[in-house]
Amino acid sequence: MNGCLRARGGATATHRARFPALWSLLLTGLVLALAPGAQAAPAPVPSPTPPESAAGAPFGVQAGLYGLTTLTGGHFGYALKAGARIEDSAVVYNESDEARTFHVYGADVTNAAGGGLAPAQEGQRMRGVGAWLKLGSDATVTVRPKSSATIRFSLAVPDGTPPGSYLGSLVTALRTPAVSGRVNTETRIARLVELTVPGTADLQVSLTELEHRPSGGGEEFTVTVRNTGNVLYTFAGTLNVTGGGSARTVPLTPTGIYVIPGGSATLTGRLADLPALGRRAVTASVTATVPGGAAKTVDSNTVRLAYFPWLIAALIAGGLLALGLLLVITRKRRRAWLRRRAEERTALRALRRELRAGNPPADAPHEAQAGGAEHP
Repeated sequence: MNGCLRARGGATATHRARFPALWSLLLTGLVLALAPGAQAAPAPVPSPTPPESAAGAPFGVQAGLYGLTTLTGGHFGYALKAGARIEDSAVVYNESDEARTFHVYGADVTNAAGGGLAPAQEGQRMRGVGAWLKLGSDATVTVRPKSSATIRFSLAVPDGTPPGSYLGSLVTALRTPAVSGRVNTETRIARLVELTVPGTADLQVSLTELEHRPSGGGEEFTVTVRNTGNVLYTFAGTLNVTGGGSARTVPLTPTGIYVIPGGSATLTGRLADLPALGRRAVTASVTATVPGGAAKTVDSNTVRLAYFPWLIAALIAGGLLALGLLLVITRKRRRAWLRRRAEERTALRALRRELRAGNPPADAPHEAQAGGAEHP
């Protein structure tokens, strides 16, 4: 390859000797085109006030060895024995047109209430990786415009640390000062620090009782996943519904999020299209998976639901009761009427017998007079 380069160089020199003026012109134009001052300057743009500029200033953080190892995502991953120590670095990039001051610190990582992971706030007591991570310099660093700064840190695993997975984060914060009564804002970038202490992996998953409550014409189910082992894992869950002649599954959310050892996450699923009459059995099933490793599936208790149209049944029962009462009242009235009719008929027959015998009743004077006229 070097020989080819030398041959091409000699041909160029011969060509340049033949056309010295043309070569000089082309060389001059190339130099002018590549020179920084030869490019047209952009139109000046008014710079915003410092607080607004700080709030919108872009910045980034990546691992010091990013692109030089097999790690991805700009995070930090280590496998260290208990008592071991390692040093590494992070690079903070300031892409704004002004110098920026960043605050860097280590923090533990916990499971967020709504799912996923979140770094602990600065000032909280760190008990894990956040406490084991120490900065090699001042926690505050000022980075010039369009420049970067390297932050060195060390991670020391305490003696006696049990085997397992541990998560922490290296947090870089940019705070915007308040102006005219406004509230301070802080932009943070947290890079995960994934630590594995070698040993026997213990994948343990437990579920709380499956609970349910009516929700929007259906049933909402909740169950909490607890990581009682020593390895980090993600999970996915479903509600398994049987009864009614067929089985079906309903997904639980969220899914695919991490649960750290000692952490927990609450899953929710909604069962709709419930029958008006029938029975259903519902069980939650959760599968935990160690990234690149084992998986384990656990089931919750079974909730048995019985559906009956109580409102319709109550209306029917009420209607039948009203009809029964109406029939009873009507029957009593009819009996009373029949009894009166019988008494009236009995009295009428007795009256007719006395009239035929010529003995009008004493309480019927008009009939007596009429009878006397017929029989003087």
